[in-house]
Amino acid sequence: MIKIRILMINFCLGIFLILILFRGYQLHIVENAQVENLALKQYQATLPIEPKRGSIYDRNGHPLAMDVQTISIALHPLQIGDKNKVISELSRILSIPVQKIWPKINSHKKFEWLVRRIDLDKGNEVANLKLKGVSTVSEYRRFYPNKELAGNVLGAVGYDAKALGGLELSLDSFLKSSSSRVVASRDAKGRLYTSIENQETNHNVYLTLDMNLQFIAEKYLWETGKKYKAASGFAMIANPRTGELLAVANYPSFNPNVYWEYAQASWKNHAFIDSFEPGSTFKPFIVAAGLESHKIKIGDKFYCENGNYKVGNRVIRDHNPYGTLTLGEIVKYSSNIGVTKIGEKVGKDFFYKTMIDFGFSQASGLGYPLESSGFVPHKSKWKEIDRSNMAFGQGLTVNGLQMLKAYSTLANEGNLMRPILVGRVTAVAGDVVLENKPIVERQVVSSDVAKSLSSMLIDVVGAGTGRLAAIEGFSVAGKTGTAQKVNPKTRTYDEHNYVSSFIGYIPAKKPEYVIYVVYDSPQPIHTGGAVAAPVFKGIAQEALAYKGLMREEIKLANRSFSQDMSRDVTVVDHTVVDQ
Repeated sequence: MIKIRILMINFCLGIFLILILFRGYQLHIVENAQVENLALKQYQATLPIEPKRGSIYDRNGHPLAMDVQTISIALHPLQIGDKNKVISELSRILSIPVQKIWPKINSHKKFEWLVRRIDLDKGNEVANLKLKGVSTVSEYRRFYPNKELAGNVLGAVGYDAKALGGLELSLDSFLKSSSSRVVASRDAKGRLYTSIENQETNHNVYLTLDMNLQFIAEKYLWETGKKYKAASGFAMIANPRTGELLAVANYPSFNPNVYWEYAQASWKNHAFIDSFEPGSTFKPFIVAAGLESHKIKIGDKFYCENGNYKVGNRVIRDHNPYGTLTLGEIVKYSSNIGVTKIGEKVGKDFFYKTMIDFGFSQASGLGYPLESSGFVPHKSKWKEIDRSNMAFGQGLTVNGLQMLKAYSTLANEGNLMRPILVGRVTAVAGDVVLENKPIVERQVVSSDVAKSLSSMLIDVVGAGTGRLAAIEGFSVAGKTGTAQKVNPKTRTYDEHNYVSSFIGYIPAKKPEYVIYVVYDSPQPIHTGGAVAAPVFKGIAQEALAYKGLMREEIKLANRSFSQDMSRDVTVVDHTVVDQ
C-alpha cells in the first residue's frame, strides 16, 4: 500500500514537472517572438526615407544637380514631457506658428515628422536643446547650384524624392539608390535615438553639355525671346563630328530648386518635346535628295514661274517672283517653287527614303521623357500637293533634335551621328559603368553632295536670307526658316503666328559647332532671318571665342561660366508642416 502511494506521488510529481517544463518552453521559445514584437511596437517606430541621390555634372565636372545634407525634425508625442516648452522652442527656432505644432504634439502616434529637410544651422540648434520627445534625422535634398541654367533639360526632384521629369526621370535608375528607413527607438532608460538602415550606393552622371556654352546660348535666347515676346523658344549647340550636345537652352525656363513656383508649362524642354513644321530650313534636304538620286545635277536650272505655280488645284507661291534659278539660287533665295520642282524630279520613293534616312519621323534614341518623334506621312498616303508642301517644310513635323542631327549630317560629310547627351555614368568610387562614344549611324548622302549643300548654305548667309548671321572672318553655312503655324481652331495656316528659325554651322569648311535657334510666335517681327539669325550670330561668336578661334580684338559680351554663372551654394529651407 505504501509502495502504491509512493508511486502515485512520484507520478504526480513527474506530471507536474513536465507541465512546468512545457510552460517554460512556451514562455521562452514560442511566445518570445510575440513578446519581442510587442516590445518593439512599444519602443520602436520605423518610417521610410530616401537615401542620397547621385550627382549630375557637365562635361568639365561642373555640378548641375546634387544632394545636400539637411536635417529633419521628428516628434515622439507619447514621450514628450513639457509640451509648452517644446512647442515654444520649436516655434521660435523654426518660425512655425504654435497652432500648427499643437496637433502633432498631441498626436497619439509614436512618431510624427514636424519638418523635413531644413538647413543644418536650424536643425543643429534644435538638436542641441535635447528636448525630450524630439529627435533629428539627417536627410538629403536635391540642389541645383546654377538655378535656372539647363533647368528644362535636368528636370526636378520632388519633395518626396521622386523624379518629376527631364534627365532626373530618364536617369532615375542610375541616380536613385534603394530606399532607406529611419528607425526611432527608446532604450531601457527611455532615451530616444534614431538610426538609418539599408543605405545603398548610387551613380554619378556626366553630361556632354558645356556650361560655358549653355550660359551663352541661354543669354542670347532669352534676350531676343523677351524682345519679341515669343511664346517659347530654344537654342541648341552640337559637335557635328561626334553628335555630342553641348548646349540645350529653353525659353522660358524654371529654377528646379523651387519648381512649385512655376507653371508646369515652364518646365518643358521645347527642343526635344515640341513638334513643329520646320519651314524653309527643310529645303536643303530635298536638294540633297535630288543630287544623291542623280535626278538633278549641280548645273541644273529651274524655271520658277514668276512666283506662282499650280500643283493640282492649289497654287504654290514665292515671296518674290523669280524666273530661272540655279540650285544654289533656289536655296539662297528660298524658292518654294524651285524645291517643289526638285521634289517632282526626285519622285516620292526616294524623297520619302531620304527624309527617313536623315532621321525624321523617329525618336533619337536618347530616351528623354516625352521626346516627340515628329511626323512624316507615309508615301502611300501622299496626295499631289503633299510632296510639294513637304519640299518647303509644311505638312510634316519635326523636333529640334532631329533638325540639329540632320544639319550635323551635312556638316559631317554626309555621316549621320547618333546624338549623345549622357557622356558617361560612374560608380561612387569612380569606376565607369556606362560610356557613350561617337557612333556613325549611317551615311545618308555622299561627301560630295554634303559639300555641295554646304557651299549653297554659305551663299544663303553671304548674300541671301541669312545675312544677319554672317560673322566677319568666318564662313557660315546656314538657312533661315519662317513657317506659318496651323490655327488649332480653323485648322488653316495662321497669317499672324509663325515659327521663326535659323540653323547653321561654323566654320563652314571644318565645322566646330552646329547651332539651331527657334522661336514660337515672335511679335511683331516674325521672319527667321530677322529674329533668329542674329541670335545664331551672337551665340556663334562667343562660342568661337570660348574655343579660342575668335580674333583677339573681338570682345566677349560676357565672361566665362566659371566667372559669371557661379551661384551662392545656399540650401533653400524646405520647411513643411503638413504632409
